[in-house]
Amino acid sequence: MASALDRPGSEAPGEAFVNAVTILQRAVGAKMAPSYLLDVDGNHAVLISDQEHWAILGKTYPTIVASIHVQPPWTHPEGRPVAVADHIEEPAYTRLPASFRAWFDHTGVCVPVQGNQRHLGAVLMTFDEPFDLSEEAAEFLTAAGHILGAALYRWQAAKRQRELGALEERRFLADELHVDLSQHVAALGLHVGAMRLDLESVPNCPGVEQLAADVDRLDDMVGHLRVSLRQEMLGLRTDMELLKEPANPGASQGKDLMDQPLSRVVRHHCKAFERLLGIPVELTLERPAEIANVPLAVVAQLIRVLQEALANTRLHARASRLAVHLSATRDQVRLEIQDNGQGFDPASVPESRLGLSIMRERMDQVGGTLEIETAEGRGTLVKAVAPLVSVSGGSRVPLGVGV
Repeated sequence: MASALDRPGSEAPGEAFVNAVTILQRAVGAKMAPSYLLDVDGNHAVLISDQEHWAILGKTYPTIVASIHVQPPWTHPEGRPVAVADHIEEPAYTRLPASFRAWFDHTGVCVPVQGNQRHLGAVLMTFDEPFDLSEEAAEFLTAAGHILGAALYRWQAAKRQRELGALEERRFLADELHVDLSQHVAALGLHVGAMRLDLESVPNCPGVEQLAADVDRLDDMVGHLRVSLRQEMLGLRTDMELLKEPANPGASQGKDLMDQPLSRVVRHHCKAFERLLGIPVELTLERPAEIANVPLAVVAQLIRVLQEALANTRLHARASRLAVHLSATRDQVRLEIQDNGQGFDPASVPESRLGLSIMRERMDQVGGTLEIETAEGRGTLVKAVAPLVSVSGGSRVPLGVGV
């Protein structure tokens, strides 16, 4: 098991976890051994399994409510396995749904998965015959649960560090832009103002009207540059700042982005762009409970897509209003941004305009897709869809559990 979990190469951590559980299943002769791991907010346990287990449980129990299932005796403080036969008449078992008990029957053994002294989930084993949970077998399964938990916690910590490192790099770049480019743009604006004053001092010189028109155009260009730079700095800083965004306006301390639902982050950005850019944004949220489980990596990319779409609306669409729709299911999250602007012909977009391709690349990074529906005079609809379940190598691995 340990060797399967530590094996380097192209194998994803989730696949390695499933393979390690399969080794454990074969070692003890279990008929089934699906795993349920807690999601990032601890409200649900998510099914982690191969295709065989998913075919049996995936449609009915892709997730289970933690408050009902993740409790004593199934969460032994020392991580020791628990036999269903020892608790068959207790409420902790009898109040489970009948269809759940139909497969996790009296032969079942719950093996807690613990890492860093935290309960992270469990492997639920069933057998063709009653399993003899002897002291030797209990010690073996306890050790197996700790091995699985240590690997899971290590992957979660490494993933978190990578995400924080990327966000910190964006914050650093935003600071560099602020210190350098903002000063140059401000200086350029001052020079344009000085040129305007110089023109006013020589009103009767030949060609002064044309020169004044050129200065006006230059002033407009500086204004657009200032807005674009401001938006880019906002986008680069957003991910890092949101990690410490107050849970409410009066809070003195920030709340980690991992503890916030995507809906809160999207609402924050819609209000910020509405305030900064003066374009009303109508936000619609659908199934907020599912939205709350979207992992940080997907949240970050969707937010940048939202920022880019809003910036395009401001700079190119000539729109007077915007509608943002956010929805999620157990398998995917969808973000739609619709404006009532002038639209455009996608074939006519010059290669120097990288916004659309950057949005597509961002969705590609999380296995998602981006669609643009637009036509001249008919507004623009941006659809960003990202999966919350990765299907590869014969197993299904939800992205929100950190593996």
